[in-house]
Amino acid sequence: MTLILVLMFMRRFVFYFTISFLFSGCITDYELKYLDNREKAYSISSLIRPEEPAELYLTRVGDVGDLSPITDPEAFKVWIAWNSNGERNSDTLAYSDGRFIGSHLLQHSLEYSLSVKTPDEKIISAKTVIPPPVAPFGVHLQFPAGFIQLENVTGPFSRFKLTLPNVSSGITYYESMVIEVRENNGINTYRIIKSLNGDTEVLSENLPSNYLPYFLFQSGSKEEELVLNFDAIQGNALLSDFLFRLTSVSEDYFLYKKSLYRHLDALEFSSEMEASSLFFPDIFKQIQTVHSNIEGGVGIFAGYNPTDYPVTCNLSDYACI
Repeated sequence: MTLILVLMFMRRFVFYFTISFLFSGCITDYELKYLDNREKAYSISSLIRPEEPAELYLTRVGDVGDLSPITDPEAFKVWIAWNSNGERNSDTLAYSDGRFIGSHLLQHSLEYSLSVKTPDEKIISAKTVIPPPVAPFGVHLQFPAGFIQLENVTGPFSRFKLTLPNVSSGITYYESMVIEVRENNGINTYRIIKSLNGDTEVLSENLPSNYLPYFLFQSGSKEEELVLNFDAIQGNALLSDFLFRLTSVSEDYFLYKKSLYRHLDALEFSSEMEASSLFFPDIFKQIQTVHSNIEGGVGIFAGYNPTDYPVTCNLSDYACI
């Protein structure tokens, strides 16, 4: 009997020892393999415009997707290159105040190539074009727009009617916004105000509009007159002046912003960063991958070209003239 008990104990000991060894071996092998094969990844953020030097933000992508600043910026070499009048030009970006910045003022209608050489001799690259400015356009401010009750405002304060004639052939991409300008003791303050747009035939991207007061849209491939109506609820046309900003953007800029808005929408992100919306998204929404044009890394390198038109309301018989 004693011999039988000893044999049963030995069998159980061998069984548990074997199982524990197998599981601990798997875990150890997995962790060592992960640590040995892990590669450094970097994220780039660079939006360039004419008459300004190039700027680039470079961050390290962590193990779970989080971003952290690089600790050895001097070990990186960052430069851009372009062709102008048949000559090859380049500009090296120096690190200052948390970013890399160049010394050459950029121009529109040129293609720029970005290169980043990492400390381990790897090259991260991207290309973009700064588009030409938009054609001359007119903005007419109508007041009041729709309906308004002065005692209890229930309708839009101002309507901006944008006319952009003879859009050039080929698909072009735009971003627009309305900026309120207020003067206080000789100092102007600028605020991007919330706007609405009902031109569904033009704004066909079906993008959420509760994150940023910007509008992304594209024109068709035929020459056409572009007319848009923007209703500004927060701005007061009697007390403020306005800047209407229409920006021509590169295709990569357009795809990046569009995918970013859809990504945030799937996460139910809000400007107030409500915890319930941020941490408990709708599980049936498909998470949109954010567009990236960086080779050897992630992020965006894209060009844009803004044009501002001042708009002032001179009130006469309840209408702006």
